[in-house]
Amino acid sequence: MIPGVRDTYDKTLILAGLNRGARSVLAGLEVLDEVGSTNNVILEMPPVQRHAHAVLADQQTVGRGRRKRPWHSPPGGNIYLSLGWQFEKPRWPLSTLPLVVALAVCQALDRAGLSSHGIKWPNDILSGGRKLAGILVEMQSAGTGPALAVVGVGLNVRMPGQDANQLAAAIDRPWTDLCSELGPDNAAVNRNDLATWLLNELFESIGVFETYGFEVFRPAWAERDVLRGRTISLDCNARQLSGCAVGVDRDGGLLLETATEGIRVFHSGEVSVHRD
Repeated sequence: MIPGVRDTYDKTLILAGLNRGARSVLAGLEVLDEVGSTNNVILEMPPVQRHAHAVLADQQTVGRGRRKRPWHSPPGGNIYLSLGWQFEKPRWPLSTLPLVVALAVCQALDRAGLSSHGIKWPNDILSGGRKLAGILVEMQSAGTGPALAVVGVGLNVRMPGQDANQLAAAIDRPWTDLCSELGPDNAAVNRNDLATWLLNELFESIGVFETYGFEVFRPAWAERDVLRGRTISLDCNARQLSGCAVGVDRDGGLLLETATEGIRVFHSGEVSVHRD
């Protein structure tokens, strides 16, 4: 962590850095100082305004992650980004969208010069076994009709200096930030560049997903999968199973090979990795 450094969002710089494809699709970008939750900002918009609308905030007061966990969202150093996307006629299981988003975040981190990161199913970004970024995709749909996805990304860039006890109380699992992972020689990485790279990758990846589904992403997922080949425990519906993670299926489910039941598929659950 590199305390005492703060960079300010500049909407003009972010928009100028978008590639042609992203600029042609982006409906709007809001850059805010403080919100309860960037996902909520999208959800509270009139429905006609949500598609391809992005919200970026310096701080969240009630940020959240998967399984209703709070997401520690202090001001001054991290990225809290949400993007709305309307699927008029979903052709593919939207359960795989969080996995696609995780890959897009990894590609943005590649642009930042990071090489130590990977994905813990379904969509936590880890570096050195510690959480660097998290993703929350919230869906609103009406049966088989149109579906709205609100894609939320929280990325620890430069966690503001805080007392270690305060951080331990706010974050209940091992964590890291991008500047710590890149090292002091790369501490100048700034949030405007990162926000631009994230938006470029999200628009491209979601567009490909709409056309081709998750299957075209599976090879890239296998390369980023930090669980594959590892012995893990899965806590699912108050039952704990252990086995070897062997990838994901076409619908994004975790493939777990157990000693007694062979390979089973799970679409929810909390994973912990056994120490080697």
